[in-house]
Amino acid sequence: MLVALLAATPAAAHDAEHTQVSLTFTRDGSFVLDVSNDPNWLKLRMEPFHGNFVDRVVLWVDGKEVRPESAELIPGDTLATYRLRGRMPLDAKSLRWYYGLVVDPYPITIRRADGRVAVDEVQGDAWSGSIDLSGQFTAPLLSERAVMALLVSLLIVPIAIRTISGRRST
Repeated sequence: MLVALLAATPAAAHDAEHTQVSLTFTRDGSFVLDVSNDPNWLKLRMEPFHGNFVDRVVLWVDGKEVRPESAELIPGDTLATYRLRGRMPLDAKSLRWYYGLVVDPYPITIRRADGRVAVDEVQGDAWSGSIDLSGQFTAPLLSERAVMALLVSLLIVPIAIRTISGRRST
């Protein structure tokens, strides 16, 4: 009788997370981090946190936390994706990653700025192994301010020349 009762009891299983993580870097140190999950699962898991997804993710770089500068939710029927953007220090050497919503193992794909791709598996509610960041970031030749000054001067110089030459001819 006990065996029949146990066999008739439905097995309790948690819902599928379908977690996928992709971290893509560019030469200037900026990154795009896509964290995708089943949309219904994600909605239920995020309720206690009032939609504050950034606090569920930790990027630990050379002993310091690097926080994303922006986050956006990209809804989908099969997967919903939080897209986080930010910038790594140019001299960054290693990264450890933690995602505090999941319990099942999931893949993380790292696309380095130098073209190398690495795929690792994170054991659910655990830190990733050390991810090598060294040698892929470089400082730009000109700062953003220098580029803006150059563009403004390229626009102003022809106007100034035309104005000066117009005054001389009259």
